[in-house]
Amino acid sequence: MSNQSDFNDEVLKDKLETLLDEDNVIKKWNEGLLIKSLILLPIIIFIVGLFIVNRPEKLTDILFVFLYPVALVLIGLIILFFMRSKLK
Repeated sequence: MSNQSDFNDEVLKDKLETLLDEDNVIKKWNEGLLIKSLILLPIIIFIVGLFIVNRPEKLTDILFVFLYPVALVLIGLIILFFMRSKLK
């Protein structure tokens, strides 16, 4: 927390030098593009495959297609939180 107050006390020029420094801990926006694309690629493939290749006809089909993956993710999160609480 003392680092935060030290950063607030610096003048603007020193703050800019700290942020633009090459050895700075803060990552630039484009450093993790590969990981971000690996996360977004399955979502894009899922949406394209759903609405272009296999177009659902009824509202219940659309709701089932979206609610099923959401339910699986929520179950995974519940299991994760349960496992993390057991470790403490």
